[in-house]
Amino acid sequence: MSPSATAIERSFNPYTENGGTILAIAGKDFAVIAGDTRQTEGYSIQTRYAPKVFRLTDKAVLAVNGFAADGNMFVKKVKQRLEWYRHAHAKDMPIKAIARLIQTMLYAQRFFPYYVYNILSGIEEDGTGAVYSFDPVGSYEREACRAAGAAQSLVQPFLDNQASFDSIPF
Repeated sequence: MSPSATAIERSFNPYTENGGTILAIAGKDFAVIAGDTRQTEGYSIQTRYAPKVFRLTDKAVLAVNGFAADGNMFVKKVKQRLEWYRHAHAKDMPIKAIARLIQTMLYAQRFFPYYVYNILSGIEEDGTGAVYSFDPVGSYEREACRAAGAAQSLVQPFLDNQASFDSIPF
């Protein structure tokens, strides 16, 4: 190798962050979920209409944020699984079971995960509101409120204080 030649490191990153924010709030008898519609890369807005919130059943809605291509494919696969369940059982899957299904699907891809952060929101069988948040490898938790995405650091403290009435005492 000549003295002027230097080693060049090659790397492949299949993911990109497409921006946006999603959030959900649940209460005793309600659940609200929202997401913006912009898809970005860096400082460019690729489109102003890229939905992040998808209806799964009459009582369950899924919001996805992160890499848009993975999010779209993941939603398509979840809807397919729910359709199979509907055909086999002649009813919609309960939201608690949908949360477990999503966890299993994400965990199955843990070595090359879907780069998406999911929030599942809806109404439980007993009529209470539910919010489940997921990381890309399937860890999940039921919560009263959750935000994810570019504005999470701004929105989550507000939700904690105003929706959950949690604050840090001084």
